[in-house]
Amino acid sequence: MRCAVYARVSTEMDSQKTSIDNQKDLFRNYVSEHNWEIYDFYQDQKSGTKENRPDLKRLIEDGKAGLYDVILTKELSRLARNGRLSYELRDICLQNNIHIVCLDNSINTITGDVQKFGLFAWLYENESENSSRRNKAAKRTKANRGLFVGSNPPYGYYSDKGKLKIREDNTPEIVRRIFREYLDGKGMDSIAKRFTAEKVPTPSQIANKSNASPLWHATTIKNILNNQHYCGDLVQNRTETISVTTTKRKTLDVAQASIQENTHEPIISKETFQAVKKMLLTRTRTSTAPKSHLFTNVLFCENCQKGMWYKANQKGYRCGGNIKYGDPFCLNRVVIREKELKHIILEDLQELFHSIQDDEFIQSLHKRLDQKKVSITNELTKIKNKANKLLSRKKDYIDMYADQIISREELVEYRKQIDQEVAELETAKIEYQEKLEECESENYTIDLGKKLKDVSLLDDLNPQILHSLVNKITCSIEGNLRIHYNFVNPFKEIGNNHKG
Repeated sequence: MRCAVYARVSTEMDSQKTSIDNQKDLFRNYVSEHNWEIYDFYQDQKSGTKENRPDLKRLIEDGKAGLYDVILTKELSRLARNGRLSYELRDICLQNNIHIVCLDNSINTITGDVQKFGLFAWLYENESENSSRRNKAAKRTKANRGLFVGSNPPYGYYSDKGKLKIREDNTPEIVRRIFREYLDGKGMDSIAKRFTAEKVPTPSQIANKSNASPLWHATTIKNILNNQHYCGDLVQNRTETISVTTTKRKTLDVAQASIQENTHEPIISKETFQAVKKMLLTRTRTSTAPKSHLFTNVLFCENCQKGMWYKANQKGYRCGGNIKYGDPFCLNRVVIREKELKHIILEDLQELFHSIQDDEFIQSLHKRLDQKKVSITNELTKIKNKANKLLSRKKDYIDMYADQIISREELVEYRKQIDQEVAELETAKIEYQEKLEECESENYTIDLGKKLKDVSLLDDLNPQILHSLVNKITCSIEGNLRIHYNFVNPFKEIGNNHKG
């Protein structure tokens, strides 16, 4: 019996990490007694009321793929403290012939002990609701006493036993600079772009978030400009979760918010904050986001993979990553003229359409198609071999983790990389399979002719033709264009190169 072990704790405290280790010992003993095989360990550090847990998602995906036969967990609450989620998990297991066994003897679908499932699901969710109410009441009491109760202190501050104190680094000066530059007339996008160029640490980096981005955004600047904490006031309890089973929050009435004035040392004066507040009401930020144009969502920067934006003043497309974040993010400053790009694509398509009217060309076409089939088949074999090697390596990492050769953090990082590579291979596999089917079609020439017929009558390229025949276009820093068509062109590589 292949067993998937699921363990969960609510926080990252050392005591909770010990709890995870203790749970693992229990699982190993149980599996050994029943002569089962551990397929994989799945563990999350998140509330059981929430379904957005990375390893829970992976557990469900692997179960649907038939990679194990039974889920082993300490108790039902480890899987879910959410009644709806509990029943969804149960139904997923039923549909995929997967058993659930809890070590507290509450649930064991192998022995048929499932009568109390509904009772336990209700009890755990009810317990979470009561706990949530107690936590909210405790936080409101602390907030009314002038103590900070948020997860992360505002940028420029740190929390010392609930008291906000100014950090002894450059972040307070960055806050002052944001307010000063905005009052001087600089836009939020401009300020954000300059900070990114100067490599100023972002709020998420200062908070040591695992997915912290080094890029500043206009919304980050706006949030700081609107934050009353910076003038010494504590404003809390402005939002709360709708229920324990969701992360969605609702905004409370102003009267329900907890506002305590002069609770900590200000970084900027109240006069400055009020002046900025007034300016925010009267000043409309001009968005730099692109308007939809012919090649929007089709033309991409090859360097940073961001979409290219149409700039009316340059009558062409520029890398969105460079426009928004500057050279530190992407060095692609090439301008692609829309008129020239349309001309290149029309020439390509019309040349192919006129060529397939010739009998000699058609014979040569089918000969090339056969060669293309061999090439595509070889690529599919390579993809399959790569995927098998990755899955084998993933199992090796799991064994190394179980033998304590690598840490949990290393295991998570290795598996994350492998899962990403496998997903990319799967996407490539689907694309190659579609191209192989196209090559094998007896009506390839007829179908291609139908696709290209409308193009031969056009003097200009319209969105319908573009999206039906072109999958993606990429532009390099040197201005080289690579056009990826939605059909197999045996006489050229899948991506055709042109100089922009």
